[in-house]
Amino acid sequence: MHLDSTTLLLLSALISALLGLVWLGLSLHRHRTVGLREWGMALLCVAVGTLLLGARGVVPDLLSIDIGNLLILLAGGFCWRGARRFDGRPAPLWLALLPGLLWLMAQRLPGSELVEFRILVTSVLSGIPLIATAVEFWRGRPEGLACRILLTGAFGLHGGLILLRIPLMLLQPEWTRTAVLPDNPWVKLILLESILHGVGSSFALLALFRERGERQLLEAISASRDAAQQASAAKSRFLAWMSHEMRTPLNGVLGLSQALSESRALPLGAREQVTVITQAGQHLLALVNDVLDLALVEAGRLTLQSAPVPLSSLRENALALVRPEAAQKGIRLRTEIAPDLPSAMLGDGRRLQQVLLNLLANAVKFTPRGGEVLLAMQCWSDGSLRLAVTDTGPGISATQRALLFRDFSRLPSAAREGAPEGYGLGLAICAGLVQAMHGTLGVEPGPEGRGSRFWVHLPLQAAPAEAPAAAAPPAAVPTRDVLVVDDVAVNRMVVQALLQGGGHVVRQAASGEAALAMLAERPSDLVLMDLQMPGIDGLDTARRIRAQEAGRPDAPRMIIIALTGEVSPQAQEACRAAGMDGCLAKPVSRVSLQAVLRGLPARNRAAPAPEAGRPGQPAGAAPPPRLDESAPAGSAPAA
Repeated sequence: MHLDSTTLLLLSALISALLGLVWLGLSLHRHRTVGLREWGMALLCVAVGTLLLGARGVVPDLLSIDIGNLLILLAGGFCWRGARRFDGRPAPLWLALLPGLLWLMAQRLPGSELVEFRILVTSVLSGIPLIATAVEFWRGRPEGLACRILLTGAFGLHGGLILLRIPLMLLQPEWTRTAVLPDNPWVKLILLESILHGVGSSFALLALFRERGERQLLEAISASRDAAQQASAAKSRFLAWMSHEMRTPLNGVLGLSQALSESRALPLGAREQVTVITQAGQHLLALVNDVLDLALVEAGRLTLQSAPVPLSSLRENALALVRPEAAQKGIRLRTEIAPDLPSAMLGDGRRLQQVLLNLLANAVKFTPRGGEVLLAMQCWSDGSLRLAVTDTGPGISATQRALLFRDFSRLPSAAREGAPEGYGLGLAICAGLVQAMHGTLGVEPGPEGRGSRFWVHLPLQAAPAEAPAAAAPPAAVPTRDVLVVDDVAVNRMVVQALLQGGGHVVRQAASGEAALAMLAERPSDLVLMDLQMPGIDGLDTARRIRAQEAGRPDAPRMIIIALTGEVSPQAQEACRAAGMDGCLAKPVSRVSLQAVLRGLPARNRAAPAPEAGRPGQPAGAAPPPRLDESAPAGSAPAA
């Protein structure tokens, strides 16, 4: 088969037309991808131009030579413009049209009918845009797209071969005056290379656009991930701040209500009102803790303990908390315990109690008066634990079950049926806790389609049997000298009221500077330190106290306990690093304070005399409490 220049031009026109239509179709489908339309226009210009060049002798020279070369030159300009727009650089249209305009002007010059003259002009006007296109792809190489280097080489090679025709034409001893298409090996080589260049660069450009799209998608995903992490961090900071700010007034409400509830000077009616205040404060504290637990679950930072959990105590404690509301509504509470249920299982007792209590409280809340709530506990064949809470409430439709375990979501039917409103947190927290314990949580209709049954399957194992230890009587709390450091007067008043009832000597300091001055005059057995204070904060104050003690080796070491509304592990670690011995979460209770005082070492210096009317108690000795052994906030006051 003989391939002459005309055949190669027609083959190049056919391939370029097909590829150009593909590019234009893609440009219509993907409007946001810049550069596609320019590449399609360039290939169509090449197709029509080469078709006209191959039709010499069939169509007038104006079309086959002037217009044909004009379209080829416009194709080079569109390639340059497409490369510029792909990288977001300005690409004026007039610069893309300039080579074609210069070609039309060159046709008016003397000698334009010579073949070598036309080759010289077209080589300069088409080679330069192709080299410029290669430069544009090379400039964008820091983007790291592999196809850029391939396109740089392809356009550079194509433009270089075209520019090589210039010295070849200049070395011709005699120039020819003819309109016939040249048919020498050099022309055929250029045409073959043009066909390969058009096909290869089209595939490379497709790969480049795909690579750019994937890169942008990954960048968008990365940006979304970073934004989500920043939002999560901001939410954690906000919740920590809100926890501290809300626990500060709760400390005053619960602390003073505890002190007032034990005052015999109050009449019975006032005591009942104080009890209502305490219950309302504890309910608000439970809501704060629920929000923080939900944030920990969502952030994946929830830590679970593994210790023997007595199932009887777990069951009775949860039932005891919901029994008053059930009795008020006349709801019967029943239990079904499997005979093979072990006495204890390994797990996190606090989280298990939280799950069971939320399920029971939810069932009691939505069960009408005179209804029934059933708690069933059993072991499956693999020894895992299954809990089920069944109520005789209105039931839950299949379409509403999907909303149950989302945070801050309530069923639309709750308001219509007069059910009490909740915060939409209980079941969401249960779902997060069960998932963290690698269990499953679900809901289904109750027996005979009446009510609902919430079930939990937890892969827990039975705890090894242990000999019951004899309960030791609580040790008496000796009289101590305590310094309370807090910039909020209400917080100092609460701690003083709770401690002075036990005969302890309490001093107050409103700042870190005042605390350092008072301890320099007289050390204390215990320093209860707020963390966030103006001037010298609690952590810096603790460091300075430890530094002063290091300069006096003979002085006894004071116990420093942090009083803080932020109870995160990071805050506890910061307290430990500053030299503190433990943390107490606000709001504090008499029980938690007595636990700290009971754990203080025996005094080895003379204690200041307690104030009149506040007799002391016998001294006792015990190791100081650890950070993770502090009493929980909101505990009931001691009798």
